[in-house]
Amino acid sequence: MAGKLVITTGSSRCGRKELFLPGFEKYCAENGTKVKIYNVGDMIFPWAWYNIREELNRDTILDVNPLAVDIIHAAVLRDIHSSLKKDLKENDAVLINLHTIFIWRDVWNRVFNELFIRELIEDGLSPDMFICFIDLAEDILKRLNETDQWRGQKLIEDNIWSWENEEANNTKALTYLFDEKKKFFVMPAKQPPETLYYLLFEPQRPVVYAQMPITHVTAQDLKRVKQFIEKLRKWAVVFDPLTIETGPVERAEGDNEQIRVRHNQTAYRDVGWFIPQSDVCIAYYVKVVFSAGVVDETATASQLGKQTWVVFPKDYSPFIHFRATPNRIFQMPEEVLEFAEKEFIPWWTKKWQEKYGEKTVSKEAIINTTT
Repeated sequence: MAGKLVITTGSSRCGRKELFLPGFEKYCAENGTKVKIYNVGDMIFPWAWYNIREELNRDTILDVNPLAVDIIHAAVLRDIHSSLKKDLKENDAVLINLHTIFIWRDVWNRVFNELFIRELIEDGLSPDMFICFIDLAEDILKRLNETDQWRGQKLIEDNIWSWENEEANNTKALTYLFDEKKKFFVMPAKQPPETLYYLLFEPQRPVVYAQMPITHVTAQDLKRVKQFIEKLRKWAVVFDPLTIETGPVERAEGDNEQIRVRHNQTAYRDVGWFIPQSDVCIAYYVKVVFSAGVVDETATASQLGKQTWVVFPKDYSPFIHFRATPNRIFQMPEEVLEFAEKEFIPWWTKKWQEKYGEKTVSKEAIINTTT
């Protein structure tokens, strides 16, 4: 069976290479899974030297004539293309790491990957999945400013938020080149490595978005939430906002304009990216507090036709009942776990088999994968 082909994107220093992929490669190796990763941006420099004896400077590469860089970029992609059939036979997954856009000298410059994708389609090498990696803008900015290449660009947080939005939008646009629907996920770089592993090699797992109040809870409350999320990971692919949030207390540094942008980006990330890519959204009210975010997310999930579950410790509002999937309101997280094991996973597995006609692992194997 041929391996899975994955196209990944993200801003420079988004955490893809720095944080996520080393752990993913290690996790794959521990599970006997072979993975090959192409970092296109890194391949430009040896290609230029070996083929035209030009020693390009990484720190100034974005000052080089755009036409020349585009030609070298296309040549690197052509070399990857020529090896892909062999790579996919020899590996369980092949990842091609791209960028779709850069900001340089205050100008946005697109990187055109569409021709490469079209050539893959024509050659019967259609990617199985597209992933756009993200992280907190302030963390990305810190990593950028630690490099000689980016320090002089004087970027600010707003630039990074825009960059992440552009990368996500451009990546999603690539999926429209196909006649069939392609899987597309926005992935926080601090998600555990098994997230991508499950998406690729255990696709029968439901994708869960974990909702919880963050602003008005304590660190001890969030510890309980994290324990619940770890148990969910025994049977689901869980996207956890705590892998990108700052913690129980909002950061107040910066002027009002900067804080406004952070808040807008946080809200859009959850309702515009995380919820649409999920099958089930679980709102865990670890205690009874007002949370505009959880309320809005639950409404959004319901209106998008998602399975909407709520864990609420006391009597609940009629609006929770109105938005939650019928019979999916629980008082304790343990009730969720019991329901998932006894009822939901068997039902979900059967529906998956009916839809895709594939033999999948048993619900016992799913639940016991993570200990």
